[in-house]
This record gives sequence, C-alpha cells and structure tokens, in this order.
Amino acid sequence: MPNLPCMVQEGALLFSRGTHAKQEDGALLHSLLHRCGLVEEGPEAWIDIHTGLSGSGVAFVYLFAEALADGAVKMGMPSALAHSIASQTVLGAGRLLRESEKHPAQLRSEVCTPGGTTIYGLHTLEQGGVRAATMSAVESATVRARELGQKSAAPYNKKLTFCLKVTMEHKDNAGLVPSFFLLHFLHLKCWLFDTEK
Repeated sequence: MPNLPCMVQEGALLFSRGTHAKQEDGALLHSLLHRCGLVEEGPEAWIDIHTGLSGSGVAFVYLFAEALADGAVKMGMPSALAHSIASQTVLGAGRLLRESEKHPAQLRSEVCTPGGTTIYGLHTLEQGGVRAATMSAVESATVRARELGQKSAAPYNKKLTFCLKVTMEHKDNAGLVPSFFLLHFLHLKCWLFDTEK
C-alpha cells in the first residue's frame, strides 16, 4: 500500500508477502520500492491500518496544513505567504520527527514554554477534540478499507498485467522504478506472490 508522497520519493509503503512468497521475494520487492520512500513489511492485517494511517493520513495532514494557513489568514497574513509557511512547517516538523527518532509528545513538549503561546494554542486544539477526531478518522478509514477489501479482486487482474508491463517498459529508469502503476498494484495486498489468488 503506497501513499501520494511516493511521487516525490517521500512515501510510506507497507507490503505483505503472499502465502507462497519467500524472504528473497520480499527483499526483491523492497529493493524495487525503496526509491519511493520508507518501505516496511508486515502482516496482511496491517495493510488496511496503513491505509487509514498513511494512505488516507496524507489528506488529514493536508487538511491540518490548510487550517493552519487559514488561521494565519484570519489574523491578517496574505494567503500565499500563509500557505507557503504552513507547508514548510509541516515539512520541517515531519523531518525533525523522523530524524530525531523522538516520540511526538517529547518534541511537542520541547516547543512549549510555561505560559507561552504554544501551550495556549494546544489547549484550544484539545478543547476542539483534535486528538480524538484524528484517531477516529484513522479508524473510519481503516474500517472502510476493510470493507472495500472484501470485494472481489477479479476486476484487478487486467490492471495487474498492465502495471507489470509498464514497469518492465520503464526498467531502465532507475529513479522511477517501480512506476506508480506498480505502487498502485500494492493496494491489492501483494497478490503478485500468491499464486492461489
């Protein structure tokens, strides 16, 4: 399961091997996908959770970035500047979170000063239920992914053949291998390696 930031090689991907896949098959898939961002392997039960967390989560982050910018516009900042700063804020915070390997709560506490602006703003967010709403959004997206996953995979057979063909045609472009078609195929939960499906 890929997510949209794979387009800028900052994606988060989770794959699950089929019942007939060997460890070397997983290693091969990892080598094909690593240029697209973070690649992790896990049980199939996690794929739908990953959809809610990261596949859909990208849109949740965009909504928050939009709201940040709108707040600045409300207070008098020009829209273009507000959106530019909001996007950089999200980028910088995400990069620091990834590279520091600190828990988000620790980084959050490092920003807060006693009686300062951040703790006041966080209090307002908590009053608005942002934490519970975000958790519920991930839950809702995960449940919906499970519902969609119960539908027949038969219509995807031609798509799978097509995406493999496109991938082979673009195999000389190491910076783009695999193509986004192969990434879309991962949404089928890696049936490539499961010959019974």
